[in-house]
Amino acid sequence: MTYIPRNKVTDLIPNKFEAIKIIALEARRLNERAHTFNVQIPGKITTLAVDRLINGRVEYFDAKERARKLRLEREQEEE
Repeated sequence: MTYIPRNKVTDLIPNKFEAIKIIALEARRLNERAHTFNVQIPGKITTLAVDRLINGRVEYFDAKERARKLRLEREQEEE
C-alpha cells in the first residue's frame, strides 16, 4: 500500500471529504478511459488519481469559490 501524506491533499483541498470525492471521481474517469481504450493501468487506480491531484493534473473547482469569482467579475464589469 502506498502512503500518501494527508497534508499534501488537504493543502490543495482543505475539506478532506471533498478531496475524497474529487479523487474518487478522477479514479472513476481513469477507469472508464482504460476500459474504453483497452489499456492496462499499472498499479492501483486510486493511487494514480491521488498522484494526479497532487501534481495538479486534476481540475478542481470549489462551488463557493467559483461563485465568489463570478460575483467579483460582475462587480468589476458594472464599475
